Amino acid sequence: MKHFLPILFLFTAHLAFSQETIFTDRPTTTDAVKLVSPGTFQIEMGYMNTRYESEGIEFKTITSPNLNIKYGLADWLEIRLLTNYLTIKTEAFNIENSMSGITPLVLSPKLKLIDQNFWIPRISLATAVSFPEPAKKEFQSEKINYGGRLLFEHVFNDRYSWSHGFGADWDDSRETTWAYSSAFSVSISDKVGAFAEIFGYFATDIPSTHSFDAGLTYLVSSSFQLDTSVGLPLNENAPDFFYSAGLAWKTNFKK
Repeated sequence: MKHFLPILFLFTAHLAFSQETIFTDRPTTTDAVKLVSPGTFQIEMGYMNTRYESEGIEFKTITSPNLNIKYGLADWLEIRLLTNYLTIKTEAFNIENSMSGITPLVLSPKLKLIDQNFWIPRISLATAVSFPEPAKKEFQSEKINYGGRLLFEHVFNDRYSWSHGFGADWDDSRETTWAYSSAFSVSISDKVGAFAEIFGYFATDIPSTHSFDAGLTYLVSSSFQLDTSVGLPLNENAPDFFYSAGLAWKTNFKK
């Protein structure tokens, strides 16, 4: 019995140090380029509040939670399921209306393409297929929608990285909406990270939007992370202000 506690301590320490440190898609718009390892189950969720005003009408959208569930199937394949519980509020002439419900379920396989080799970046492809149900009727699309992002990342050393995303989405109209993002990240300490990012969307039939956001992450443990971010517009069509906070947790069923 006297040897039990030291053995338990060493075993726990071995698990803690042998486990890969968590990395997440959130809170950046640019998804993580790296894939979770095979057997890893990871859940990311958070709260986001977005506000903007147009022609005297104030709009507010709240997602709580915005949910991202991942599982690593192979070294080259990660499966993600994404959805939100969305609340839309509008206020005009002191009259407020709101609507809440689940948004469409998105199946998003992410595929590893190449690893970083000096100046050649790590590259992966994140695809997305959006299903109308079981979303709230008002949020449903008429067809299955789809899209994708080609993701790039340069890791300069243990502290700095620069990642990018570029791709397109196709909705019911099948009009192409292009999307881009670029995020610079830095490790301030072993626990605290920070990022700054620009991102936007543009198409032929809708006004383009361009935004800036920045935020912090805090590593509670190798498998649990907290985050927060704020964003501002870079053009008049983008949201006036948004902020978010969230968390992520993972475990591995094969270890």
